[in-house]
Amino acid sequence: MDLLLPYAKTDLAWDVIRGRSVALDAAMRALLIMMDGKRPLRDLLPAMKALSLKVEDVHALMERGFVRPCVTANAQQRRLASRMALPAAEPDEACVPSPPPAAPQQKSLAAAKFYALDQLARILGRADEPLRLASREVVDRGTMDAWLRRCRQEIELVAGLERADLFATRVFEELPKA
Repeated sequence: MDLLLPYAKTDLAWDVIRGRSVALDAAMRALLIMMDGKRPLRDLLPAMKALSLKVEDVHALMERGFVRPCVTANAQQRRLASRMALPAAEPDEACVPSPPPAAPQQKSLAAAKFYALDQLARILGRADEPLRLASREVVDRGTMDAWLRRCRQEIELVAGLERADLFATRVFEELPKA
């Protein structure tokens, strides 16, 4: 394992990070997150030591298909420059991994409810307590609609009709189609 090479996450690794679908302990998960394809492995050694991990753990991630070395012309030039104490070239575009693929946004009753609760706290402040308590009764679309009507009325009293309409519109956008 070359300590002067950066290692990057694979698509499989992004799936693991996003979905927590593979059993990785906290230290290995943290190591996987650190593998950004930009910093050489030797720069990660202090963090790995703090996590009680070793270079063999990077090898284990590589064997499982979670990380890959970034070997490009510029990476090799950086390796040579490091060995010879010369300034390194700019990072190679091919070596820098793309951001994680966007997870599909799934709308849900729970997400809409949490969004509404957040907005209520911002709009009503501490006066949101009765609505917050009433939200515990929201279990389906029917109870959600009734609760949102009540929320909208309270917001209209405090912040006006326009703000109440905006609140309702945005919360309904978060709800799955009926």
